[in-house]
Amino acid sequence: MVYPDILPITHHKLVFLTLILTLITIKILLCYMWNRKVSYWKVRGIPFIPPELPFGNIKDLVFMRKTLGQHYNDIYRKFEGEPFCGVYQFWKPALLIRDPELIKTVFVKEFQSFHDNHYFVNPEVDPILGLNPFNSKGDKWLKSRKILTPSLTVVKIKSMVPRMFEVCNELINYVKRTDETYIEAHEMMCKYSTDIIGSCAYGIQRNSFNDPNNDLRQISKAIFDSSYKGNIALLCALYAPKLGNLLKFKILSEEASQYFVDFVRTTYKYRVMNNIQCNDYLQTLIDTNEKAKAIGQKFRFNDVELAAHCMTFFLDGFETTAILLSFIVYELSINQEIQTAARNEIKLNGEKIEDFDFDTVYKLDYLHMVVMEGLRKHPPGTTMARTCTKKSVLKSANKEVHVEEGVPVILPMYSIHNDKNFFPNPEIFDPLRFTEENQAKRPQFAHFPFGGGPRSCPGHKFALTMVKLGIISLLLNFRLIPKEIPCGTVVYNPMNTFFHTALHGLWIKYVPINSNEK
Repeated sequence: MVYPDILPITHHKLVFLTLILTLITIKILLCYMWNRKVSYWKVRGIPFIPPELPFGNIKDLVFMRKTLGQHYNDIYRKFEGEPFCGVYQFWKPALLIRDPELIKTVFVKEFQSFHDNHYFVNPEVDPILGLNPFNSKGDKWLKSRKILTPSLTVVKIKSMVPRMFEVCNELINYVKRTDETYIEAHEMMCKYSTDIIGSCAYGIQRNSFNDPNNDLRQISKAIFDSSYKGNIALLCALYAPKLGNLLKFKILSEEASQYFVDFVRTTYKYRVMNNIQCNDYLQTLIDTNEKAKAIGQKFRFNDVELAAHCMTFFLDGFETTAILLSFIVYELSINQEIQTAARNEIKLNGEKIEDFDFDTVYKLDYLHMVVMEGLRKHPPGTTMARTCTKKSVLKSANKEVHVEEGVPVILPMYSIHNDKNFFPNPEIFDPLRFTEENQAKRPQFAHFPFGGGPRSCPGHKFALTMVKLGIISLLLNFRLIPKEIPCGTVVYNPMNTFFHTALHGLWIKYVPINSNEK
């Protein structure tokens, strides 16, 4: 007897079972391959955090729930007493360093094995950012650095100080005339750093305090806007460069890139046609091209390369300076004794901002300690990372690890700066940590806000001068009072992946020195 309904049912079941078995097989194979990939640190006997498929140990970063500094700080604190630990960026192994002596090894002793920053931007996809010295690989970073450093000598910076005075006075006048009771510190310092860099690097006057919508200020907002799109591009540069290249993700917007290309092209032409010489960074680049032209050679830099080098000054100095200044004035507002001590030292050396030339600024020892403590507690760039370019061995007192070529080495600056083993009661803002005596008690690289070794930040003296003059300007004229006394630590904005900024702002009242107002 024939049962016609049975065959179709059996066929559907067979297809369904085949599909289920196929999916199970694929899952088993994926799990097998995943487990092989993430056994890297286990096989080597290095302590590590078990990775989670498919994120490894960076899930909170992928979903933008924490900043880079917070994320690695959570891992850092789980391995107390260890000189290093293993982490996974998706399935790729990376080494997180906890020992300042090993940081010194990476920066200085074994620099030839760790000379590349672990951050990739394809110059063909994002040419302006790809040519930045921070992103350059191999010997290209040294060539880029040689272009930048002549404009950052002490002699050059001294010549820039009068232009900084102009912006300082604009800052003072802005605070005096504002109708706001409390001013958000980061936004105000963004205007300050925009104008100083615009003047000192490009020879342009924008006065962001009077015209907050000027072109340079709008571009700075666009560059450092913490959007999902920008963060995804940044995460690809850090953890998935091949994906970023495939999808042609750009960290820098087309608008910002084109602005600098057009600006440099126009300014270059105007200066050459009118025989105008300016003492700024752009002039250094123009002179290099014109010297090559005079001896019959082709220009050293095309329009895009000129724009890329000009933007280097902006990218490296604008946001970091604004963040640092905002946190320092905030800490001074909630630590009145420290504010008074800093003001007293300043007033002993001058009564107005023009009294503080370069040499005078660097005689202010207590102010320097205030800035160093600001860089300790609130380092603007929270994490550094280097790629191993040649197999190396990192040795601590009782352990060693063989680092293979291509493996990233994470240097968690924020975590080490706030480690109680190096800085007791790290949550307290205490400039006296940076007396010569106290510094001698700590490892050299327990504090490394500007990196270290041959690839340390070449613009740190310029940045410190900006920061110190900004603080001097405010303390000479105002008492800083917080909107409210904080009950805990500052809440950071998780959407600002690379930097630490306050989610709810840093609100400060500026009371004229000769006022009895509280």
